[in-house]
Amino acid sequence: MEFASTHVYNYDNSDEECVSDEELEHGMTLSDDEDSSDEDLGPAYDNLRGASSAVEVTDADVVEKDADPVYDNAEEARYTEIPGSSSLVSTKKRRHDELPPPPPPAPRLTLAAMPLGEATAHVSANKKGKERSSMKKVSHWRSAPPLGGSSHAEGKKWRRADTNVVSIRFNTLTSPSNMHTGDPVYCRSCQAALSHLGKITTQGGDQVWLCEFCGENNMVDLMPEEIPQKDDVTFMLQPAPTTTASGNSGTDKSLVIFVVDISGSMCVTTEVPGKVKLRGTERLHRLNRSFNELREDQHLPREPRNVTFISRLQGVQAAVDYQLSEMEREFSSRRVALVAFNNEVEVIGDGTDVPLTIAGDKLKDKDVLKKAGSELSLPKSVKETRKALSEKLFELEEGGSTALGPALLVAVSMASQCVGSKVIICTDGAANVGVGRLDLVGDELQQESELFYSEVGQMAADKGVSVSVISIKGTDCKMVELGKVADTTGGQVNIVDPLKLTQEFGNILSEAIIATNVTATFLLHKGLYIRHESSQDSKATRNIGNVTGESEITFEYGVRKQPKKHQPPKEDVIPEEQESLRSRGSLAEAGPSTASGSNATKTAPDIDKLTELPFQLQITYTDLEGAQAMRVLTQAKPITKDRDVAEKNMNVNVLGAHTAKQSALLALEGEYGAARMNVHMNQRLVSRHSKSHVASRPAYKKFFSSIKPLETRIHQQVRSERDTRGTTYSDEEDADAEEDDNIRNEDRLLLKTASEGDVAGGSAPPQFKKKQKGILAALKKRSRRAECSDDMAKDIYEAVRAPSKGFKD
Repeated sequence: MEFASTHVYNYDNSDEECVSDEELEHGMTLSDDEDSSDEDLGPAYDNLRGASSAVEVTDADVVEKDADPVYDNAEEARYTEIPGSSSLVSTKKRRHDELPPPPPPAPRLTLAAMPLGEATAHVSANKKGKERSSMKKVSHWRSAPPLGGSSHAEGKKWRRADTNVVSIRFNTLTSPSNMHTGDPVYCRSCQAALSHLGKITTQGGDQVWLCEFCGENNMVDLMPEEIPQKDDVTFMLQPAPTTTASGNSGTDKSLVIFVVDISGSMCVTTEVPGKVKLRGTERLHRLNRSFNELREDQHLPREPRNVTFISRLQGVQAAVDYQLSEMEREFSSRRVALVAFNNEVEVIGDGTDVPLTIAGDKLKDKDVLKKAGSELSLPKSVKETRKALSEKLFELEEGGSTALGPALLVAVSMASQCVGSKVIICTDGAANVGVGRLDLVGDELQQESELFYSEVGQMAADKGVSVSVISIKGTDCKMVELGKVADTTGGQVNIVDPLKLTQEFGNILSEAIIATNVTATFLLHKGLYIRHESSQDSKATRNIGNVTGESEITFEYGVRKQPKKHQPPKEDVIPEEQESLRSRGSLAEAGPSTASGSNATKTAPDIDKLTELPFQLQITYTDLEGAQAMRVLTQAKPITKDRDVAEKNMNVNVLGAHTAKQSALLALEGEYGAARMNVHMNQRLVSRHSKSHVASRPAYKKFFSSIKPLETRIHQQVRSERDTRGTTYSDEEDADAEEDDNIRNEDRLLLKTASEGDVAGGSAPPQFKKKQKGILAALKKRSRRAECSDDMAKDIYEAVRAPSKGFKD
């Protein structure tokens, strides 16, 4: 466990901050006194800027509109009171006290009316001016009113971010430092495991352990050597079986399955300078000669001659063949299989047997596909099949549709026979044949396809299979749906140039699975609760599935609201309709009451009376040899009520990883507004730290450059919604949305019923209001997922996987 601060921040009430409309519209920028140049923000942001700036030039590009006023310098900013408000906002003083009225606008000069050279120079200069304008410092930090200020200022209020965050990395999961004899002892109330922090006393001849998490008295009967003495202990739950497919200490006999798209679009070519000789092009050359027996020049005038056109399939073939040679050299016992798909699924296997072809109605039957995959024999080692598999690989030809879903299910079923297997899909189009079609119209059909990929992902995770998805740059594969499979199974998602597939395949194969069936349970003192969880309990369990050395998860926790003196604690102080908002962080609150949660008891000490709080992580897993174990890590952290103390000892790496992950998860749920607000609040937190700690400024810039692409991508999507619909899908489910043309008739009927209310009360019954909010939330998520581009999906899934080490400067 790695904490975002050395101290637990014990607040009485959560603070709020206001993010101005100006800041939200402008997007994420460095704070006013920092260098806001984009030059040092890294290639990821440079690529994103390049993509967003590649727009069609119109007449509007010639004439600058709404130019910013001129100011002497940044120090001329002044604060002015808003009438009727105590809030302060920043204004800027003009260079002259009085300016003459502007002259009438000159006639617009279009590109067509300008000489070609002059028009080109004019547009180029105009674009440069726009880039400089976009890089100007914006006083958006000053536009936020002070804490506790008036609510008249325009903007959104949000809970102020803090350092109560924990990160868990799994790189050393299967290398335990202390194997403990015996079985773990659990608290009968909260299920915390007895650790080195536990205090055991003797009462009437009996051993009693007072749980440090919930205050429960537990009767125990332990020998001294059975009591853990370290903060990190591992319990063996079940030894490994006698035979294994692969293991940490044995020969790597894991299975790798390449699932290759050979549909018609895979023949699209990329121009490469020079004459490149590729294996497998002999058939194409023979075909060309048959159509040009006289060998006449076929080039058009001014057409480049010293180039080679390489198809997407040729790029895939070259990349897979290279990996075969590398595995033959480095991992000769590893097993490799090949599955190709277009309007049929062809299981080539290791190339030594007759291929299995699945076509027709079988592509629509999940049970048939599962059975076909599970009954396939496992391939021989790559050192035995390398030559035959390579020959089959280069015999593949493009043509047909895209039965991606059936091919995926067959490959996962086959890989499930071997724990630790990898399935690597390479495609350039959305599935449109058989199960898992992503080209269907209609909510029920779309939901059926979405459910299919969720089920396949969970099936793979349960069997210890990792699925990675690679799509070709410039195509649309509905990566937001395919990425769910990769995210569930610990795989990777990427969009690459077909000429760079070799490197991408290598990156995926180098990230080995180290454990499967991983489950992490995080336990807190009963005075704390875990944020972003529906139960708001002091305990949360996540089923992670497969983990690699790069896998990492984070938790964020809050402080429960303490009951007032002489007032009994309430069972629940959070209204049901506010729980979802508070779990997303959109409301500032002190947290649920001390009595809330399944493991809260009245006998536990008040958090304000303690000097430190315990934290425990229980990780159960199965290693690649089949052994099942549980690793228990327990630590205690000091408490402070001083925010400055908590922020002084900040770990920016942990906060960066958590910000990326949580914002990405919110974006996947369609909560674009909440995702962006989460970014802005945490940026302010890290910025405050960098201003008081000069040494941390490089870390702040690294945080900014790492998070900026995701925030920009979400912001661009929101703008796109506004441009195409005239408005955005509201982040607050609005009752007036029943008039929205995008809502289904049956949904609009329910919304109308909810808004009309019951006859007697004149207001919508609670069940209708709850139904209404659910309908609108589902509509927003469904619509945004349908409109999510592959580039955006890639950025989101990469952020979900963001490791804390990636934020080190």
